[in-house]
Amino acid sequence: MPTILISAGDASGEAIGAELVRALSRRVPEARFVGLGGKGMAEAGVECVADQSALAVSGFGELVPSLRGIYSAWRSMIECLDREVPELVVLIDSGGFNLPFARIVRRRSKARVLYYVAPQVWAWRSGRLRKLRARADRIAVVLPFEETFYRAAGVSVDAVGHPILDRPVATRPAADAQRSARHALGIDPSVPVIGFYPGSRRNEIARHLPLQFAAIERLVADRKDLVALEIVIAVAPSIDRARIEGIARRFANGRKLHFVTDATLSMDAIDVALAKPGTVTLELMLRERPMVVMARTGRLTGEIVRSGLNVSYLALPNLIAEAEIVPECIQDRATPDRIASALAPLLGRALGGGYEGDDEDDGAEMNALSRAALDQVEAMREARTRLGESGATDRAAAIAEELIGTPRA
Repeated sequence: MPTILISAGDASGEAIGAELVRALSRRVPEARFVGLGGKGMAEAGVECVADQSALAVSGFGELVPSLRGIYSAWRSMIECLDREVPELVVLIDSGGFNLPFARIVRRRSKARVLYYVAPQVWAWRSGRLRKLRARADRIAVVLPFEETFYRAAGVSVDAVGHPILDRPVATRPAADAQRSARHALGIDPSVPVIGFYPGSRRNEIARHLPLQFAAIERLVADRKDLVALEIVIAVAPSIDRARIEGIARRFANGRKLHFVTDATLSMDAIDVALAKPGTVTLELMLRERPMVVMARTGRLTGEIVRSGLNVSYLALPNLIAEAEIVPECIQDRATPDRIASALAPLLGRALGGGYEGDDEDDGAEMNALSRAALDQVEAMREARTRLGESGATDRAAAIAEELIGTPRA
């Protein structure tokens, strides 16, 4: 019975890990899974020796308060590696944790290593490429431009496609989904709704939520037609709901809030989104939800990242399109005024029972969408074609199955 050690250090990686475990279980029914994950991976059949919520922090200055939990997860994973003697180790994203852990695997184990959703060495700290090549037997990449980057650097990779395309989120029509989602959440179909996607880490939420609310206040101050707007706040599985509700209600200024743990339901219900960079922007793109991407980190983190950044954009839709199809308000540009200014053109004014930009041929039955928003949706559709076909999870599972049968000397 093969043992597979799997490590996913954040909410999006954990979702990908759960999907991979299910696909691999169909191929290798006798396999046993252990590792670092959360509720989703546990439900998929993983014996979690450490909880990924311990790693739910980003940035350098923000690490210090979380060091104890991170170290505990680190020790638990090393002990699990020694105790379980796995045939295969699967590392999913989270390069800050998983790339050093791959070094431990190489030193203490003969397990093969599959790095699935490789660290974004093309974006920053490209010096990690050498470490990745030395520590992984196979590297599975998910974005269309990654294969070209790695091959140019002399690194062989498997381009499996993005696992997000395997989910129902990628196939349901936007307008049809909105009606049923609003009914489920008790939201009036005629009310403009903005979605907040502040992140899945504690410090991201503490920074982003107040900023998002401040941007809405600036928006409504200039747009009285939006005074009745409601807000859907996405609650990641790794975050305590009471914590995010407490922060949000301090800044809500009497606005009606909807806290939603189901990401699909939240995206279906909204008209436009304010989202941090990450996989969530791809999900919004596939849902055809116009968005503004915003982020602010601590000053130390911002300076370090800026000094090593190799790309012009941070939002995945922009990276895929190779153009700024969704507005980015990052770091110094992430101010309430600038975010509100970027958001305002996406929301049309009510015009005699319809909305600016309404057009039956566009299938745009969502409320309050402007022509600018519909143009953004059209650009998203074009970017979507660059992602390729579904089936990424099964392709990654096939690589994992192959590695199980070929032990390292």
